[in-house]
Parts: sequence; C-alpha cells; structure tokens
Amino acid sequence: MDTFVEQIIAKKKSAKDYAVIFGSITFAFLVMFFALPYLLRYLGFLAVLLFFGIGYGLWWLLTSLNIEYEYSVTNGDIDIDQITAKRKRKRIVSVSGTKIESLEPYTTEQYLSRQFDRRVIAAPSENVPDLWCFTYRSRKSGHTLVVFQPEQRVLDALKSGLSNLVLRETNKKIEE
Repeated sequence: MDTFVEQIIAKKKSAKDYAVIFGSITFAFLVMFFALPYLLRYLGFLAVLLFFGIGYGLWWLLTSLNIEYEYSVTNGDIDIDQITAKRKRKRIVSVSGTKIESLEPYTTEQYLSRQFDRRVIAAPSENVPDLWCFTYRSRKSGHTLVVFQPEQRVLDALKSGLSNLVLRETNKKIEE
C-alpha cells in the first residue's frame, strides 16, 4: 500500500526581510511624492503609468517575501518544495529514504562546526523548537544537511523508508 503525507509550513520573516519591506515602501513613497509631480508636468499620462508600475513592483516584491515549505513524503522518500507567494514552486530537496545517512533532532550548536557542501534550512527559522535534520550525499550537491520542522505523521512516514541502520540510530537518539 502506498503512503503519502504532506505538510506546509510558513517561514518567519527575519530582520533582513523587515528591512527590505521598510526600505522598499520608503523608496516608493519618496519617488511618488517627490518625482511624480515633475514627471506629470513633463511626461503627462506616462507618469501615471509609471506610478502604477511602481505600485505593482512594490506589491510583487513584498508578496515575494511570503515563503512556505511543503514537505511531501511518499513511500519513505521525501520532497521539499519552496513556495513563494503562492505563485511559484521550486523543488529544493528530493531524496530517497534509503539514501538518508542520518535523521535526528537538530541543535544549532551541534551542526555549526561541521562542514557540509550544502545547507538547506526548510523551517520557519533556525531558532524554533522541534527542528529535525537529515543528511545525505548526492553527486550534484555533495554532502547536504537539511533542517526542517516535521509533524509526527511526516516523521513517521519518513522513518518507514530509512535503512535499518539509520532507523536504529534515529530511535536511539529519540530515546536519549
């Protein structure tokens, strides 16, 4: 019988995101209030189109900061997609459960000093509780660390595809 479990989780906005929001709104208002009167005098109707273009660009930029991650586990294989503003989907991780080398609860201190070719943070933030991580190797991206925040049902579905050795190690770390 096939198993399929999915979960969507929203990324929290960081200080950098809020700085982009504040800066872009400030810039748009400065352009509209200081440059637009002069442009209206010289360009006429084209200035109105420029006004709407700035508004559309501001809307597009601000909504692009709304990021969600979708975890899909099918028969023990996991796919993680990044959904931007509910209009663009990008696959960031797709790995077979048998290729996962480790699956364990994530702590920043434990993985800060370790070297990975690629780090994927598919969680609301790196500082939230109940984070998990797994590692795997691929030809394309090398040794990869993936940090995510799965619900129990997603975690159970992922465990069903792990090799016996990795499953034993994961269960040991859960019991500790």
